Amino acid sequence: MAFFAIIGLPIFIIGIILILVSKRKLKIKLFWILGTLASIIIFWPIWTKINTIEPETYLIPKDYAGKVKIIYGLDCGIEPKIENGRKILKIPNDGILFVKYKFKSGIIDHEYYSVSKNGERIKLKQYENYRDRAKNIPGIGFGASGNFPGEMPNGGFSSESPLTVHYSEFQVLKDTIVEYDFLKEKKFDSIVRNRIKKCK
Repeated sequence: MAFFAIIGLPIFIIGIILILVSKRKLKIKLFWILGTLASIIIFWPIWTKINTIEPETYLIPKDYAGKVKIIYGLDCGIEPKIENGRKILKIPNDGILFVKYKFKSGIIDHEYYSVSKNGERIKLKQYENYRDRAKNIPGIGFGASGNFPGEMPNGGFSSESPLTVHYSEFQVLKDTIVEYDFLKEKKFDSIVRNRIKKCK
């Protein structure tokens, strides 16, 4: 969706303009414009379906706040249950979850819930705008993905290594927007790396 909005849509608009200002007959112009629109209408749902990864639901302990990290493709990880066609990912109290399946990029369908000790779920909203610093508190923010580069035969490290470990992460916001804390982030990532070493 973002690719189409940023790159595809401007190219499409420029193409329409070029067709309209060309010296071709009106019937030919309409043929190309309508044909292009029809192609988009027909193939867009197919493209979306192919590029949409399996829906995921994140169940987060009610009292948890801070970063959550999902580590992919390790044997010590869990195989999440499927509920109504969605993977159910129960986040541990430390915010670090290992899963067996490999990371996939694509169009995501994520839902987030705060879960009480008796199992009651409260849906959490995702932040799209941080100007209103309390609008969606509690809520979910700063979703991203990345990797811990693996070792190469020459002794160096690279994301191209087969030993590379992929992850995704997001923030659980409880009372206010969390300011970036370098030392806290570094400590959290150090814990994750140590857990990965024990897992391998």
